[in-house]
Amino acid sequence: MQDRRAEAATPAIAVVGGGASGLTAAIAAAQTWRARTGGTTSAAAPELDIRIFEKDDRVGRSILATGNGRCNVFNTRPEAGNYRNSPFVEKAFRALEERRPPLAAAQGETAVEVFFSSLGLVWKEDEEGRCWPVTNKASTVLDVLRTGCRANGARECCDSPVTRIERTGAGGRFALRLADGRISHADAVVVATGSGLAGGLLPEGIEAEPPTAMLCPLSVREKWVRSLENIRVRAEVHLVRGSRTVRQQAGEVQFRKFGVSGIAVFNLSRDARAGDQLVLDLVPALGEADAAAFLSRRMKAMDAALGRTPTVEETLSGLVLPRVGEVVLGQLGLEGGRPVAPGNVERLAAALKNLSLTVTGLANNVSHQITRGGIAAGQLVPETLQIASAPGLFAAGEAVDVDADCGGFNLLWAWASGYLAGMSAAKTLAE
Repeated sequence: MQDRRAEAATPAIAVVGGGASGLTAAIAAAQTWRARTGGTTSAAAPELDIRIFEKDDRVGRSILATGNGRCNVFNTRPEAGNYRNSPFVEKAFRALEERRPPLAAAQGETAVEVFFSSLGLVWKEDEEGRCWPVTNKASTVLDVLRTGCRANGARECCDSPVTRIERTGAGGRFALRLADGRISHADAVVVATGSGLAGGLLPEGIEAEPPTAMLCPLSVREKWVRSLENIRVRAEVHLVRGSRTVRQQAGEVQFRKFGVSGIAVFNLSRDARAGDQLVLDLVPALGEADAAAFLSRRMKAMDAALGRTPTVEETLSGLVLPRVGEVVLGQLGLEGGRPVAPGNVERLAAALKNLSLTVTGLANNVSHQITRGGIAAGQLVPETLQIASAPGLFAAGEAVDVDADCGGFNLLWAWASGYLAGMSAAKTLAE
């Protein structure tokens, strides 16, 4: 740690948190400072001291866990509506594109794409716009970020949890109090703590919502889900509140002994409340009337092949997994070994289209991908991510009350907000 005289002579930016947004903010600050000062060091344009304070024993540990270790780096098809506090996010995204990083860009590349390609990352895009490193390893993403930090002079200060950020005086520098009693000073601070925005960290008057785990499984009331433990189905899932469909998602659903999981459920967890209904459509390619007609045609074909009327169980065989079929029949009170009665075709079709579960809550104690909460968007200037009441104090990533669906959208916010905050902090000191 530098002594006070050295600190006072060198402009300094402190980044609190060494995750996705924090590492990006450090690189962005250095690149912006270099572009603003012409890359030279003088009394008028001194070097910039950038330190990343990380409470863990290494930076980027959270990045390594993303995408099951593969890291869905970002999505090329974001819409502001994908995000909580979407008007705020839209303004921030627009500001970043208008203040593009001082790096070469190919036609059509976004600021985040330019940022990563300039660091040497190569990625591949799937049919849904999700981008993954070609190595399929999250460690590759962390490697290029750490290389970018080292090359730009940003220092990692690990095992250094910051417990309090204070202003030393009106318009003065910031004092960062560390858990071990040390105090470090900075002219600007980027809060990039991820979900670990501890109470008491921020100066008085800045409000932050406590974190709530999000993008997680949902617990349900129905006990029959236990019989389907770990079974996966493709379905269209409707989140219904009263008579209104709040939202719907198509994708994989995994049954668990306490409820349901899977990406479709994770996305719906952002809007789910206790008492809502999850209605699973197990044959989404068919309308309800079409489903009944399909079952009738299927039964006639099976009748000809078997030389007899198929049983209820046989009618569902090959269409859904056996244990799923047993649950559907149980909901209808039908015996699987009996022939299908004419009046039961419509009932079967309706049950396949409307397998219902009652939400009892978020199962975020089991697993979760992000947190909701942090500094209220209304307290930040969206074009810079500076906290309006605290000039020189910026925030990024999950430290801001912004979250989105699965699919690379949350990491996209981390990179974009980190770059915007770091860039803005450096511009503040260079002006």
